[in-house]
Amino acid sequence: MRRMAQLTSTSGVKGIFLLLLVIGFFSMLLQTVTYHIGINLPYTPEDPRELNSDYPQNRIVRNINSDEDVSFVSQQHKGSNSQQHVSAATQQLNILSKIYKLEEEILSLSRYPALIRNQGGKDNSSRILEELLHHLDYTVVLSQNENKLRSFKNFSVIWNLKGHNSSTPILKDLQKTNKIEKLQKVIWQPSFLCSVQKTQSVFSKLLVRDRTHCSTSPQFHQQKTDLPVKREQEFVYLHQDGKITVHKQQLKDKQRKTAGVQWIVTPGVLAVDGTPLSVRLSLLLTSLSPLRAYLHSSCQVFSIDQSGRTLREDLTSLWHLRQSIQQNFEETTMRGWWGQLRSGLMSALLTAELQVWKSAQEENPCSCRRCFQHVFVDVIFTNEFQPIVVKMEPSDFIQIPRDTMEDVIKLTSSKDSVVDDILNFAGNIQPQKMHCKSGLSPCLLDSDLIYILDTRREALAPVEFLQLYPLSSGEYSQLMDHFLHLYFTDHRDAYNVTTPPPKCHLTPEVHSMIEEIEKDHMSQGGPLIEASLHNKPVFMSRKLDAEIPEDITTSKGENPTSEKLEERNCTVDEQELPLLSGISISPTSIELTPGFDPHHTMYKALVDYSTIVFSISAFTPHCNTIARFHSLDGEESFMNYTLGLGENQIRVHVVLMSGPVPRILNTYIILIGRQERGILQFRPSLRVCQLTQDCELPYSTTEPCGLHAVTRFRSWRVFLKHNSQLPVCQQPDYQQASWLVPCEDCRNLDSCHWRSAIWQPRSCQTKQLSDLDIRKCFKGRKVLFIGDSTNRGIMHYILQKINGSLSEWDKAHNLKLYKSINSNHTDLSFSYYPQFWLPANHRPAFDKAVFQLIKWTQPLTDDNRTALVVGGVHWLARQHLDLIIKALHRENLTHIKLIAKGLGSGFHQYVNGVHHLPQSDIHKLVIREQELEKHGRKLGFEFIKTFNMTMARFKDFLQGKCACHFHKLSEVKSPSLGRAVYQVEGEINEMYSQMVINSICRE
Repeated sequence: MRRMAQLTSTSGVKGIFLLLLVIGFFSMLLQTVTYHIGINLPYTPEDPRELNSDYPQNRIVRNINSDEDVSFVSQQHKGSNSQQHVSAATQQLNILSKIYKLEEEILSLSRYPALIRNQGGKDNSSRILEELLHHLDYTVVLSQNENKLRSFKNFSVIWNLKGHNSSTPILKDLQKTNKIEKLQKVIWQPSFLCSVQKTQSVFSKLLVRDRTHCSTSPQFHQQKTDLPVKREQEFVYLHQDGKITVHKQQLKDKQRKTAGVQWIVTPGVLAVDGTPLSVRLSLLLTSLSPLRAYLHSSCQVFSIDQSGRTLREDLTSLWHLRQSIQQNFEETTMRGWWGQLRSGLMSALLTAELQVWKSAQEENPCSCRRCFQHVFVDVIFTNEFQPIVVKMEPSDFIQIPRDTMEDVIKLTSSKDSVVDDILNFAGNIQPQKMHCKSGLSPCLLDSDLIYILDTRREALAPVEFLQLYPLSSGEYSQLMDHFLHLYFTDHRDAYNVTTPPPKCHLTPEVHSMIEEIEKDHMSQGGPLIEASLHNKPVFMSRKLDAEIPEDITTSKGENPTSEKLEERNCTVDEQELPLLSGISISPTSIELTPGFDPHHTMYKALVDYSTIVFSISAFTPHCNTIARFHSLDGEESFMNYTLGLGENQIRVHVVLMSGPVPRILNTYIILIGRQERGILQFRPSLRVCQLTQDCELPYSTTEPCGLHAVTRFRSWRVFLKHNSQLPVCQQPDYQQASWLVPCEDCRNLDSCHWRSAIWQPRSCQTKQLSDLDIRKCFKGRKVLFIGDSTNRGIMHYILQKINGSLSEWDKAHNLKLYKSINSNHTDLSFSYYPQFWLPANHRPAFDKAVFQLIKWTQPLTDDNRTALVVGGVHWLARQHLDLIIKALHRENLTHIKLIAKGLGSGFHQYVNGVHHLPQSDIHKLVIREQELEKHGRKLGFEFIKTFNMTMARFKDFLQGKCACHFHKLSEVKSPSLGRAVYQVEGEINEMYSQMVINSICRE
């Protein structure tokens, strides 16, 4: 709010406007790239109809016979148009000035209250809405009797809840409301669904005889009798009461009276786990023209038959659905399914937009440029993975699930200024001079600039909506060409000289410009990363255009060559297809229980503490199968693996390679338990021993390695008594710390009770706060974590200390917010960084991740009640600390508590698919952590040194290929709660987590 107030103040206006003038002038001197809004319509080869050769070149040039247009064409050739005398720099300044003015108007309007129209009075949905709007700094007015309201124009946004099916009041420019009435009227029509299906058929790669045919009552298509008998055919019906059914036979005349729409699905309906599925998706449109649409990561999946549908409670998100399809079908087929779903949804949205324009010739189709609409879309898939949109309906607010509802509010109600971000690429927005009547710049309308601003604003919202459009990938280009052709075919003479053109653009008209701007966002670090449904989708992975490349082919997917088959002594007996013929493990001391049997798929083994790496080979008897580890695309036949303390799970898949794509036929599971080191029984009389570094992996040439006796203490009991009298350690005290551990013999590491080990210097004590003290300390605090899984382990430990346990398995690889814990007195938030599974050019910039984390956790106080903790294994560098300080200064958070967790042990073993850290680089990491600490302290960070601590016990890692995890979540059954809860395990994680807690709680 302080930043926004500064932006809109008089001095701020003058300063920024002068900045705009300078930026605009110099950007135009350097700028050579231009964007073309008025584009020639391309030919659409996928459309069987030939395009007429005389269609208009763009919407503005509608009647070439008019004197005005003849003059324009002449001026284009002569170069005598008066606008050509205006310098390019001046035009650019006009654009920059207009962008700033519009942003100022938007932010000014956002200070107005939000109105909730709810005829039924205050209920649960209105309470949730009111609570979230208050959290976003809105004043809320609840209206039951609108006669008392003087005007609807005194509100920034109008929320229509149940009981308000009447028309939305006339809005003033830039106001928002959650209804797009013109869209609602269109998608309710049964004929709309058939129009969508017609478009999908145009772009379908299937044969004509395999396409789905749609018809509305009472003129249903009859079953085609000329199709081959063997071709599967099913019938899908949308009934007048909204029910969706699937039938093997066409309904009889009496039954068809209740049906509104019929689809004849020639390839048949897709069945997963033996049952046809329908998927209910949540779509949010925040702009209709041009289109801006989002798909929520959550969904509902139903088993469906001739009697109706049943909810599948095991499939609650797109990620779960993708996993289910991948398990039932081939990976390549699954990739096709995802791309076709996107295309099908865009076909539906573009069809709806076009029909709104068709129905709005007598009125302005752009009358509500910032209105938004949440809709439910029901989709069924054919056996060829072609989507069929069988239902599309606007949602009542009360119907929307709580999580989705919160995301809708966050996405549409942001008050953040984005003018700084827009200025980074605004110099590129210079449309080619076309014959437009806009005083701003040729062919560029106010609505286009508002669209650009709002698109950027929504891109920064921390929600689990996946961005469906706009994208930077170009995958919708053919669809856009098709709809642009349809528009000009139907609207050739819709507007003339006496009819002013609409004040907004149809999506296909400005698609090229929008796509280029999205590319600019990505080239500058991107607002967000390209999404991957290989991971659960979240706000920082909301783009869909690069999640699963459609054209990826790998050698793993090819059929085994004859040369390879000749090398194998294999069989073609089909009974051997799903089986392994053998499993080989090294070291040979590892014995499987029970002994290997091809028909037994579950095995266990136990290894001692010293075994930290093992290798495994698996063999298949059939010529057309191979063994792969952990996934369909995993390591083939052989892999090595790190063994963490406790249980480790290895999955071996039998993969069929003879089909067009690989397919998993069977899975064997091997559970290997690695024993802990040392003795189990603690005795106070044990000796005090010291460990600074392990002799097998030393990191320092000046420190001794191995276990040494601390002779000044006769026993562990004496040491504890002495230790209790020492002052509590401050972070600088840990420069010369080591592990102190009770042992029977200081020459034998296996004689120690490692669960009692303490990491501390000689001159002070490492104090551990009790759970009660931690709860008291964290009361009224907000703690933000950004980092990898090691930082997540610290957050989980703190959360467990406050709550007693974790209520869910949360292996967050994204952004997570824990609100209102500690009896509603503490908030914790976590942002995963870096997102290593993505290509380097698709990972989010660090400063953007920090910005998102701050925004999502707001409001924050600029004092030590707010703390930020950053850290990871090896990625943290000086520039990350600098970027944090820069981001905090930008948000006026200059007095919060800053904590940096140092580097950690990991990546020291040779393991498939994980980089290896050589011994020479380990010494470099020691120096790097020292430099990080020095730089961090200058910036105001408290620094928690963890590299030496973890390297000294590098073998005590828990499960994971990196050998860098020192915590894990274990399931614990809770009889009192009637469900499972989770607890954090790991003494090393506990030790440095307590150090973080001490830093947070130290005044």
